[in-house]
Amino acid sequence: MEDMFLKLRDYQLEAVEFLREGRGGKALFLDMGLGKTATCLSALQPRHLPALVIAPKRVAENVWETEAGIWRPDLSVTVVKGTREKRERLAGAKTDLVVVSRDNQDGLLSRAMAGGFKTVIIDELSGYKNHRTARWRGAKSLVSRAEHVWGLTGTPTPKSLIDLWAQMFLLDWGESLGKTIGEYRRKYFYAAAQLPNKIVTKWATRNGKKTEQDIYDAIAGRTLVQGTEGKVALPPVTYVPQMVKLPGRVRKQYKTLKEEMVLRLLESGEEITAKNAAVVSGKLAQITAGFLYHDAVEGVDGGVGDLPGGKGERGYDVLHKLKLDVLEEIIEESHGAPVLVFYRFQAELEELKKRFGSDVHTVKERGFVERWNKGELPILAAHPDSIGHGLNLQAGGHIAVWLSLPWSSEAWQQSNKRLARSGQKEAVQIHLIMAEDSIDGRVYDTLMGKVDAQQRLLDYLKEEG
Repeated sequence: MEDMFLKLRDYQLEAVEFLREGRGGKALFLDMGLGKTATCLSALQPRHLPALVIAPKRVAENVWETEAGIWRPDLSVTVVKGTREKRERLAGAKTDLVVVSRDNQDGLLSRAMAGGFKTVIIDELSGYKNHRTARWRGAKSLVSRAEHVWGLTGTPTPKSLIDLWAQMFLLDWGESLGKTIGEYRRKYFYAAAQLPNKIVTKWATRNGKKTEQDIYDAIAGRTLVQGTEGKVALPPVTYVPQMVKLPGRVRKQYKTLKEEMVLRLLESGEEITAKNAAVVSGKLAQITAGFLYHDAVEGVDGGVGDLPGGKGERGYDVLHKLKLDVLEEIIEESHGAPVLVFYRFQAELEELKKRFGSDVHTVKERGFVERWNKGELPILAAHPDSIGHGLNLQAGGHIAVWLSLPWSSEAWQQSNKRLARSGQKEAVQIHLIMAEDSIDGRVYDTLMGKVDAQQRLLDYLKEEG
């Protein structure tokens, strides 16, 4: 087993020792591409076993068992997937490592509560930033009797520092940031904006940078942060904005829709909140993407049409095909190199398939990671929520294209790192197709703002290390 450490880089050895120190919860805030999985597997000792890994679905089913075969062939691994009956049977497997997607984590509750796992590893801890969700409550139960809890992520605060409380609580039960979210808010934040019914829509730190530093101090003892600078040879990345000009009739439709939807809210006396603002922006983003759903969209980011795996049963009108025209030019200029295409709406995927036919493949296909890395998939289409964490796609291509940008900075960062990883032999090109003077530019500006705010946290923790 010790021979494996000859393969680990110095920063990974540092992380291994950090995880092995003492007991309790530890968080690794590691930049994408630094090998969190290999580091975590290498840190496992007999006293940590058996261990449970909870990960995003595609990471759970495609990454951990493969990586264990490389870094820890001495460990027996069970991946919990399949039908409900099969999952229940696999959940009780007496192996060193049980891996389950966070969508199916509740099936392991009885074993966890019986003390069946000494260690719980939460891959992509940032997926547990909301303490009100069933997912978070389930994870809380799973970690309740574990001696060791390890949280892995490269994006701990995708939206704001408020997101840290729920994640850290799973590791230390409130030791660092307070026993309740209310206690955390009262100590570090104030309500910067709230609705007439007193529901807070925005929290701000009480004393700006000083309060941020106080929060970082509180969690520093349980966190290790490592960036890519000076650690791994990453390929150069070039971001290429590709602007399209909406036709006059479409621009008029865009302007009318924006004015009428906002006016409708104002005339009804309804407050313009994050929820209904997302409905408006979602409809506007549909127009820039080239279509418009027939029915009103309810929900954040445009509704069910955004969901990965949506059935595409909703009708829509095609308004233009400008973004697909640009994509076709990019594909032609790639001279046969595979292209990874990110879409936001199900309608975009449907139109993509109509334009490029059998060249289009999706992450639903069996063995798509291996086939992509062998260069067998000319176009791989993916919603960022279905591909954004953990998958190693750097061997199959170096060109990515965003048909529509996501609001989530986490999805943005994680997705862009699928190709820009250690082992990539080509310079990476990331094309952003955006409509001029539209919501696309606002989304892009918002993404850039979130990335900058998050970097302050990571930079500070690096200094603490």
